[in-house]
Amino acid sequence: MPETWDKTFQELKSQYLMRSSERLDQIAELLNSLAKAPADSSLLRDLMRQFHWLSGSGSIYGFPQITKLGTAGEEFCEQLLRANRGLTRVDWDKCKVILDALRVNFQGDDDQNATMDKALPKGDFDGAEILLVDADQSNFLFLEKVLKEQGMNARNMRSAINTLEACGHRMPKAVIIALPLPDASGYELVERIRSMPGGQDPVIFFVGHKSGFLDKVQAIHCGADGFFQIPVDWESVESRLKYLMNRGQPQNYKILSVEDDPDQAYFIRYILEKAGYRVHHIADPMQFEEALLAFNPDLVMLDILLPGMTGYELSRYLRQDERWATMPILFLTTQNQLEAHIESARAGADDHLVKPVDPSLLLSATAARLERARFLKNLLHRDGLTRLLTHTAFMEQAQSVVSQCKRNPNRLAALMLIDLDKFKVVNERYGYATGDKVLISLSTVLRQRLRSSDIVGRFGGEEVAVIVEDLEEYDAVNLAQRLLHDFSQTKHRAPDGSEFQMTFSAGVAMLDPKLMDVERWRRHAEQALRAAKNNGRNCIMKVTGGKR
Repeated sequence: MPETWDKTFQELKSQYLMRSSERLDQIAELLNSLAKAPADSSLLRDLMRQFHWLSGSGSIYGFPQITKLGTAGEEFCEQLLRANRGLTRVDWDKCKVILDALRVNFQGDDDQNATMDKALPKGDFDGAEILLVDADQSNFLFLEKVLKEQGMNARNMRSAINTLEACGHRMPKAVIIALPLPDASGYELVERIRSMPGGQDPVIFFVGHKSGFLDKVQAIHCGADGFFQIPVDWESVESRLKYLMNRGQPQNYKILSVEDDPDQAYFIRYILEKAGYRVHHIADPMQFEEALLAFNPDLVMLDILLPGMTGYELSRYLRQDERWATMPILFLTTQNQLEAHIESARAGADDHLVKPVDPSLLLSATAARLERARFLKNLLHRDGLTRLLTHTAFMEQAQSVVSQCKRNPNRLAALMLIDLDKFKVVNERYGYATGDKVLISLSTVLRQRLRSSDIVGRFGGEEVAVIVEDLEEYDAVNLAQRLLHDFSQTKHRAPDGSEFQMTFSAGVAMLDPKLMDVERWRRHAEQALRAAKNNGRNCIMKVTGGKR
């Protein structure tokens, strides 16, 4: 009977996969039609039905990620229908990302979980309650909109008393407090929340005009997780909020276990998989390199005593290759001598756990090391001040754009180089801290005005680079001019309380994939930027084929 059922199930699964391929093609056709008729609600309803079908069928045939993606697509389409507005480019991009993730999941790609996480418009925080504590309800208007779009339940509180009552009824996922409060010190409010049952769990931020060193220290001392100064980069707040709310969660991480004892290997795999991790086990260390490349793990667990070599040697092998520089390494071993701990540290391991290891310790050590690695990896690609791509990360993406355009010469891509005007004067007159806030304001304007598909990076100092695709030169220049206008209207606060405004100069260069590599494209944009500076600043210049 079991063999008959297994055979029947496999046949049904094969048929499901064939039908799913047709379903994905139908989704692609609907998206193409919506690109031409974004206001056609009937097309959007058809798209929602396609996602609904996948949502209800994926888990039945062993594709839980398909169910999650289908649900996300269905709910997103339903949200658009309720809003009764046409499909924007950003909306279309989100649906396209979901479609791409569905294809990857049906193909069984090893990176399907990362694609899925990127695809979900609402993230993993549906229904999460966020308390926004603001006496006049004016500071959080934009943040409240963003949180609701992400599926979170943003509740407004006007006082400390209201906030404590809400926390006493049900502890929220996060509390964001605008200072000052009318009836209590914000620092005292945080201390009260932290002393309540479950009060250590919520993420707590302060928002206010004062954010000196002592204010930040006091915020940390009372138990808050951060202090953001007004005017606030709300996208940075949202990003940090998600990061902290997600701490400690498995996140579909992949773990490579090298263990020659089958009993220990089973124990490790059972504990980690029950917690939501994906585990690949090898008993022969000679398979280590192949497993690394094929499985691409997020963390490696090593026994020390292995056939033919030691875990120390495998750890040193990892550490000599920059591809695995941020890879957490945990030793699980029976060796508890001081010398063994010292040798583990010398070999580059992050932790040394002694067998038999308690399951809670194994999970805690794993979660902590993975979370730290995720944070460090993010820092490697994002500028710490502006949260834009670093120069290296931006150039890698620029190279990818050039390669794609060479394969498809009909694709359009424009590079903008933006440089703040008289930025040195700001640093000299108001100090470097004020200059940093101007850079943050510029990055905020760019993130709010550009599409999610556009590539934005800090090129160096006060220079920012942007790549926009699928725009003609005229449209790219107009976009740069609108960005300049919006940024020039932004008011910046000096240490003495006075306000000032800034401008920037920018150069725009279209990519000619037949004649340009990434360096020549960059040089053309720099040439246009120099022309803008020489033209009196506060303007946009372009270079086409080397001519302004």
